[in-house]
Amino acid sequence: MFENINIELLPIKAHYFLFNAATGPIVPFLPTIAKQLGFSGFLVGTIYTILPISGLIAKPLFGGLADKYKIHKTLFLIFQVVVAIAMFTINFIPEKDKSASVIFNCNAVASLEICSKNGFPNEVIQNVIINDHKDVSCQLSCQGRKNIYTEICKSWKAKQFCNITESNILDTNTIDFSIGFDEFHDIKLKECVHIIVYNATFSDGAVHEPTCDKYTRISCIMTCHNNPTFNQLLEKADVYHNTTESSGYQFHSFLCATVVSWIGMAVVVTVADAICLNLLGTEKRKEYGKQKMWSSVGFGIIGISAGYLVDTFSEGKSYKDYTCIFYIMLVIMILDIIVSTTIKKKNQDCSGDEASIFGELVGLCKEGHILSFGWWCIGVGMCTGVVWNFLFWYTEDIVTSSQIRWLKTLQGLLTGIQCFLGELPFNFISGSVLRKLGHINVMSLVLLIYAIRFMAYSTITNLWWFLIIEMLHGPSYGLCWPTMVSYGDKVTPPGTKATIQGFIGAIFEGIGVSSGSLICGWLLDTYGGIIAFRTFSVGALVWLTIFGLHQLYLRRFKSSSNYTGHNHLANYANPDDAILMTMSRELQTY
Repeated sequence: MFENINIELLPIKAHYFLFNAATGPIVPFLPTIAKQLGFSGFLVGTIYTILPISGLIAKPLFGGLADKYKIHKTLFLIFQVVVAIAMFTINFIPEKDKSASVIFNCNAVASLEICSKNGFPNEVIQNVIINDHKDVSCQLSCQGRKNIYTEICKSWKAKQFCNITESNILDTNTIDFSIGFDEFHDIKLKECVHIIVYNATFSDGAVHEPTCDKYTRISCIMTCHNNPTFNQLLEKADVYHNTTESSGYQFHSFLCATVVSWIGMAVVVTVADAICLNLLGTEKRKEYGKQKMWSSVGFGIIGISAGYLVDTFSEGKSYKDYTCIFYIMLVIMILDIIVSTTIKKKNQDCSGDEASIFGELVGLCKEGHILSFGWWCIGVGMCTGVVWNFLFWYTEDIVTSSQIRWLKTLQGLLTGIQCFLGELPFNFISGSVLRKLGHINVMSLVLLIYAIRFMAYSTITNLWWFLIIEMLHGPSYGLCWPTMVSYGDKVTPPGTKATIQGFIGAIFEGIGVSSGSLICGWLLDTYGGIIAFRTFSVGALVWLTIFGLHQLYLRRFKSSSNYTGHNHLANYANPDDAILMTMSRELQTY
């Protein structure tokens, strides 16, 4: 039964499976990891604007280097190591500090009063009241008033504050100190939580007992470093100070790690496809999809498992613990690197009279159908960017308290449906669909399905119904990429496949996905998820209308003879070269 197995192709199949199994647990959750770290929707949108642009640069650059110097396998292995290291470092980036206005009450016992007009969520209250605060410390910056200076001098016995007179106190004066907490003695009174303060430490390192002879009440700004429990409490306070600016080291660390990861993944994906096509040769090019399908298998299986594991390891915690999936990624990436060393690349035939890559691209851009195709690529790229980067974000915004315990499992199931019930079947039937409908009609259908899909997201509030909506991932993205890649395959001159295939994908991501991410992030922060998804639903219909009008113009006013004699143009009636293209979420994301 194994006599028909091509042993030479087993390593590339294994790579597709392992690489996507490694990155699969991480890539879909990166936006929600960023959200948990404290970044706003607009900031995450900005990050996901930069990432595709980095791919836009990396794909043609390193693809061209691989083609020119015939170093495909060397770059392939180097950037696999880069991906593993850069992605693993994300696990060690700490959460951004949260700050909020609180009241410091000082009497026989000192306490912090943190209030929320709408009340704190029960799980946040329980985590604060039940957890032991013995080793927790936070920083207070309090208003400098005469009464507090007097109490700190006399009752706290902090002598450095004894010489401050009322004439020296300005409205801008602040008193900064660190506080430690009692173990459990916290009280919840209606909309407020009172947390008992055990000690206070000033810049000189001396520890003082914060008790006062006269009742003193002052307003302070409280900040807790690397403390998810208190950060959740501060985030729900009445006066929460947003500290999600891009100046923090957490943002720069996250941005650098993700950019390096994205560049690495872009190079690995582009070069791996070039190696795969080289191994298959011209006569077996149609077998490409049978190799690529293992990407979806690896991505889907581990994606589902990752969501369940995150929920399991987060049991009893006030935040989602993603540590397990980073270690899964590292182990599988090491296996992938080992397997990839066994890939044997064939010598590639080169022609001395091949046209220059730049000349080919300039020539393509002059064609009306190419311009229309580029317009479509940007539109579906914007829609795809919303699904990739903000679908999980939106589910976390509308999740109910009864669903939050298994939210990551649900998100993993969404990934599984996208892969196994969306992409796989529609990639397999893409050849038949393209044969019957033609490329132009399929392009129009993809935009229409995206419009329906976004409107459904914004209308349905029960997250479990999202599992049904994800069936639309097949006729939207499942048909989108084979159509685009088949076109790119037609315009690829001999010996430049890695370069131009990377360039086509970079237009989709570098312009479409990046701009869609930026706009969606801004809409989420400004108007909320419902308005954001409805805006993109209407936008997809507008994009479809312009695309259709342009096609009508080309058919009516352009002579068909203008488009004959160009053997590099795609033949929209021939679906054979689109069969089973890009089976994996690997190419979805990178």
